Amino acid sequence: MEELIAFYKKIPNYKELKPSELIPYFAYYVENENGIITAKDILKCFEKLTLPNYSGVSTYLTRQSDKKTGKFIKQKTGYKLNRIYKEEIASSLNEVVDVPLTTNFFDVNLLNNTQYYLINTASQMCKCYDSGLYDASLVLMRKLLETLIVETFERFGIEDTIKDTNGNYKFLSELIPAFLNSKKWTASRNIKSSMDKIKKYGDLSAHNRRFIAHKSVLDDVKFELGQAVLEIVLLIDYPNWVIDKKTK
Repeated sequence: MEELIAFYKKIPNYKELKPSELIPYFAYYVENENGIITAKDILKCFEKLTLPNYSGVSTYLTRQSDKKTGKFIKQKTGYKLNRIYKEEIASSLNEVVDVPLTTNFFDVNLLNNTQYYLINTASQMCKCYDSGLYDASLVLMRKLLETLIVETFERFGIEDTIKDTNGNYKFLSELIPAFLNSKKWTASRNIKSSMDKIKKYGDLSAHNRRFIAHKSVLDDVKFELGQAVLEIVLLIDYPNWVIDKKTK
């Protein structure tokens, strides 16, 4: 109930709108909550908020789903909002429209069976790329590499070798050579150049105030990112690491 009240108060000029003008907003709310829109659920919004309802909700949905308007798409069990119309409503509510996850920059499937936070970081990185937030994407790329290097040392039980005197993990500039020179595994011939390239662009976006990333920069590093991540993930062997940790 509190969530519905909070949502209602986000509607622009909500106190001045007619019941019919509230329907698209309640439809948006219902679809986000239930995955499908029904007249019954929209009416429940009016009832819970003790607002005068609109008796013709079913008729409204039918009319707004015709070929001329197309604001609603008829489904077997109800309706869906037309994507463009839904984005317009989200924009009026100052809500962030979720960006679909693609493989345009990086294939997140390479992180299957790893850790949820790695997948989350990579997903945000990809969505930033598709949204044109290139500096943000590069900073997250740098974070992904740094996290994977740290987890490699943790996997082999030698994480203390990459910590400073205060017990904090060292900077990426020290983590990369530590990874490359470790006696616990053999780094491939190409991973050094891949890591250096990832760090270079990540550092520029994170620390250089005059650097503004462009799509061409990310396209230049996407191959190296995929190769480096794949090699480290295979090295860590997450499924067996989870088993090892449970048996200790």
